[in-house]
Amino acid sequence: MRVVVIGIANQQTSLPVDSFPFEYESWRNVNGQIRHTVGGVGFNVARVLSTLGNMVALASPLGEDYPAALIDAEAYRYNISTHLCRRELVRTPRSVVLYDSTGLRMVNSDLTDAAAFTFDPESLLPDVGRSTLVMLANLPLSRPLIAPLREAATRFAVDLHDLRDPQHQAISDFLAADLINLANDHLVGREVETLEYLRENSNAELISMTMGADGALVLTPEMDAPVHVPVRGVNATNTVGAGEVYWAVTLHNFLKEGRTAVEAAARGCEAAARLVELPVAYTPATIQELREVIAPQGGALAPPPEIPWSPFEVPSDWAI
Repeated sequence: MRVVVIGIANQQTSLPVDSFPFEYESWRNVNGQIRHTVGGVGFNVARVLSTLGNMVALASPLGEDYPAALIDAEAYRYNISTHLCRRELVRTPRSVVLYDSTGLRMVNSDLTDAAAFTFDPESLLPDVGRSTLVMLANLPLSRPLIAPLREAATRFAVDLHDLRDPQHQAISDFLAADLINLANDHLVGREVETLEYLRENSNAELISMTMGADGALVLTPEMDAPVHVPVRGVNATNTVGAGEVYWAVTLHNFLKEGRTAVEAAARGCEAAARLVELPVAYTPATIQELREVIAPQGGALAPPPEIPWSPFEVPSDWAI
């Protein structure tokens, strides 16, 4: 598949703590446990989809600083094109993730001036028109693109993240998406009614809801009711990016591999389960390591492109 992912990419620093809440110490030895990498919802989704063998272009607002250089280098390693990224920010977004040994985490996000950034739809439409799927990974960033995507009849997916009220006007535009995902963090006890509301008020071919250790729920127009997709029990140590791994793997299996919604979500849940078992400081550092985490059971992944493209040049297969 040709995929355009529109969302945040940031410099991410992981820092361990003994427990939450954590007590003040003037000095702590955390040798080998502090890790600088690239995160952000947009980049996390792009990284998984590219590792699964798809041709991926990332559209993310960046600055012209060392975190942007880190993002470019990481994109190059994972065969992600950054030719749609805009380098107009004063500072590239960054985050610091505090985590303990039980899997609890605290994400401290600094979006910088990306919080007010908007893409010019005209600059993206040529690439969007040649893509199989457009993934909208951050809602404020992608809201102005909904109408152009709808008008161009482009298939697009959206992650509503921690939705609190499915009837809120702020998410109404995103119900035009063909594939919708959300989390149940603020919807415990209202999962089924939320999914049914979204189905009644959208034309989505797949609606999915993640429920942490309880797996996921999926609903399609053909189903009588949401179907529960369980996940095996794991000793979670690293939950950062688990939702993005689930959604990217589910999309790949549903759209490219032609699996049913339940089969696709089951593979997404298993990939997320493998990820959260890994220590934060030793999460996949290469494309091969990530492939081993997200590989579907009983099947090999499509090989990555033989020649990775330069993040500073436009791939010949993409138009701008």
